Amino acid sequence: MIIPVRKFLEINNYRDESNDFENLFLSHPNYPSLFAVTDTFDLLGIENVAAQVPKEQFTELPSSYLAVVNDEVVLVRNHQNSITIEKESETKKLSIDDFLMQWNGVVVAIEANEVTVKKKLTLLKNKYFLFAFFLLAILLLQFQTLGWISILNLGILSIGFFIGIVIIDEKLNKTEGVVSKICSFSENTSCDSVIKSESAKLTKWLDFSDLPIVFFGTGILAIVINPNSFSIINFLSLLSLPVVGYSIWLQKIKLEKWCVLCLSISSLLVLQSIFFIFFVENFNFNFLALVQAAMFVLPIWFFVKPVLFDKIKLEKDNLELLKFKRNFSIFSSLQKPVKEQEQLESLQKIELGNKDTNVRLNLILSPSCGHCHTAFKDGIDLISNYPEKLKLAIFFNLNPENADNPYLSVAKNLLQIHKDYPEKIEEALSDWHIEKISLAEWTAKWEQEKIDFQVLETIRSQYEWCLANEFNYTPVKLINSHLFPQEYDLKELKYFISELEEVKEPEMV
Repeated sequence: MIIPVRKFLEINNYRDESNDFENLFLSHPNYPSLFAVTDTFDLLGIENVAAQVPKEQFTELPSSYLAVVNDEVVLVRNHQNSITIEKESETKKLSIDDFLMQWNGVVVAIEANEVTVKKKLTLLKNKYFLFAFFLLAILLLQFQTLGWISILNLGILSIGFFIGIVIIDEKLNKTEGVVSKICSFSENTSCDSVIKSESAKLTKWLDFSDLPIVFFGTGILAIVINPNSFSIINFLSLLSLPVVGYSIWLQKIKLEKWCVLCLSISSLLVLQSIFFIFFVENFNFNFLALVQAAMFVLPIWFFVKPVLFDKIKLEKDNLELLKFKRNFSIFSSLQKPVKEQEQLESLQKIELGNKDTNVRLNLILSPSCGHCHTAFKDGIDLISNYPEKLKLAIFFNLNPENADNPYLSVAKNLLQIHKDYPEKIEEALSDWHIEKISLAEWTAKWEQEKIDFQVLETIRSQYEWCLANEFNYTPVKLINSHLFPQEYDLKELKYFISELEEVKEPEMV
């Protein structure tokens, strides 16, 4: 489902968001449901709508959208007399009548991004391109010193090594785009099922996916060391033909699936065997260059391999942990109600964001607290990213009787600014918490001529409420009238905004 959705985002000029979609979607507690897709769109700030559309209104749908076809979410593109549907690994063209029979009427549409994202040249960031460039550079550097047979062998070895890299990518679930389509272009082809088969394992530490990297990598290095090494490499290819036969038997008989990548490797080995039979005249068993190359390639690969696979395992484990952490029932069970909830609702506070939403992030801060700067920055980012769903309220936990506290004046001035010039309060708060200008500079810019008695009473009532709840620290983070769980980072609030909107709580006014 990921590839069709990413294509859908790119069609609508959300190329940057499509790069962020995968992890958010895979870690969603409801993955792989349609709700997980739309909720991820919400997290990315993409306006979307999921609806049940009567089939007679089909012609009114946009040119591209997500739809549920045969219980699967696919990308649909409307043409004049036909429909194209794109799944994870295949694309089908259907007549309109066939599509309407398979479609259950559910669609997801999004607002196209008006700011067109220019497609960047990503060749230099593509690992396949980098490997191909590296191998081509080796060929060019050796072109002047090698004969045509050595050059041809080096080219075959380079192609084999390149395919070996792709096989490892397939084993790590990293292939996409053209490679993914090649691997599953028909019902009888599946690189994934062959490469990951238990039958493909030779020992606990070696399987078929290792052999192309080891063999072709060693061969490349051996020819670079000694151009005449191609004869011994071709001889080894001839000796590998029984392994090629076993691979074909495994795919044809036991697994009943063809691996295009594996067949490509087999073809290269057969081609090298033909070279040995027809072109090698003066064969000598000079193993020195081959042994030197193997002593270099083997340790490196068997050191790199576990690092790669451990990294992928950790990524999967992190996704599972994030999915667990994003479960709203777990989040809500860790929230604790505060005392004197009615008094909290009646306290005067600094308010930012959409006042009409019922989800309020309350931050109890102190101007002298370094961690409060981070909490305020996270809060501002949240209401900026979700302006229609979240509001922010600022309280202070300061003893109004402590005249020796130089930062007490910051809170007084902020409350006075909010009372007299509410349009300037966000700038004043940002200067202090985000820009972190000095107390002298901030006072010179924002000090008010008069502080009302009501402001002093507000600080006192907020302080007394904090004492009643035993909040002797800052920042204190609340969602409405419940403590934000300490097990979560404030930035992770974005995962729960949709569920919090449905929670019925008395609104703070």
